[in-house]
Amino acid sequence: MVSEASADYPAMPAAYYLYVADANAAMERALAHGASLEMAVADMPYGDRQGGVRDAHGNIWWISQRLVERPYDA
Repeated sequence: MVSEASADYPAMPAAYYLYVADANAAMERALAHGASLEMAVADMPYGDRQGGVRDAHGNIWWISQRLVERPYDA
């Protein structure tokens, strides 16, 4: 993911969007290994179950689990 820096998300080394089979379990593992909570896991309106953590180097990891097989319809 590439975007402009902002007050909420200043310039950092990287941001990652990672799909996993179980977002809750992946989030628990990340936090147990020293990541800090950025956003709790929750169901998103675009069909993902997603949460976010920040690692010790300042990178953000968006941990997502796909809940639907089809693309999001507006």
